[in-house]
Amino acid sequence: MIVMKKKNILAVLILLTFFAVVVSFLVDKPQKKVEKKETTLSLIKPRDPETEKYIEKTIDNKDYELNVVDLGDKVKRGEGLLFKDGSLYVLDSKNNQLVILDENYELKEKIGKTGNAPLEFQHPTGITSDEDGNFYILDSGNKRVQVLDSELKFVKEMAFKIRDSSPEAMFYHIAVDSSKTIHLAGNTIEYPGIYTLDNSGKQTYKFDYFVGSVFNKDGKVYAINFGDVTGENEKEHDYGYQTGKNFFMTIENNKLKILSELSYGLYTHSFLVTEDKLILDSGLFQAVSFFNLKGKYESTLKKYPENKKQSDSHITLVNEKIILSNSLDGKLIEYSPKK
Repeated sequence: MIVMKKKNILAVLILLTFFAVVVSFLVDKPQKKVEKKETTLSLIKPRDPETEKYIEKTIDNKDYELNVVDLGDKVKRGEGLLFKDGSLYVLDSKNNQLVILDENYELKEKIGKTGNAPLEFQHPTGITSDEDGNFYILDSGNKRVQVLDSELKFVKEMAFKIRDSSPEAMFYHIAVDSSKTIHLAGNTIEYPGIYTLDNSGKQTYKFDYFVGSVFNKDGKVYAINFGDVTGENEKEHDYGYQTGKNFFMTIENNKLKILSELSYGLYTHSFLVTEDKLILDSGLFQAVSFFNLKGKYESTLKKYPENKKQSDSHITLVNEKIILSNSLDGKLIEYSPKK
């Protein structure tokens, strides 16, 4: 028989009480939740390209004729395009200039040179304008946006940073909304998403599995992704991308909102939004394709020349003509309606 003294019994009771308190604390302690990123698009595991389902049959649109416009010495390597008030604005990323042409591609003016001062550029890639007529030039090599007034006078510059470590990461596309917030997009694959700059120059990065292009119309910003962002190691930001689901989206409160799902595997380099159509420069078709705003495929134009560089391609409308830039040789690709 075991005999315990009062002192020993008291010590045991104190020890048991202590352990009970510790166990209760551990059980009741709230567990730390794993933070999940709120995204519109999803991370996809890499897959066999042979399992991908593309449009089985294209619908040929024969209402346009294809022309290649040789600009000669006017533009050496055209990238960003914008048609506004009778003038075609072309960013020459080789000569680091903004080139202004008329509707017939005759030279009106050249602005800028290589450098980092106001109205100087290093590999400019994108251009857009806001509802007040101001111009926004994506001066990618200098990692800034230059804002010009309607007379093309320098107003200010807004610096930005790219989080990707790869020297190949670059913004190609720029859009601005009614609040004059600037949206930047391109091939930022380590940190995919939309980068924004507000009026004060404050930069915001909204993570999403988005790599693609942006476009603004009537104060709204729209986006279409290249395809699926793929990867299995999110902690290391070890991502890639491949053809996949394509979505027509808008950006509200710095967040992507899907408006419609497009055909699979389009690999859209750049696009336009009109009153009733989407006009896409598609890497899948190697041509311009039409969709309605609900995402339904309508038709595809004649294929453009194979020597067209794709990732930095831009598109604009010159009256009824559809114009694409080609940074490989500085020529423009023109689709004009047949008379």
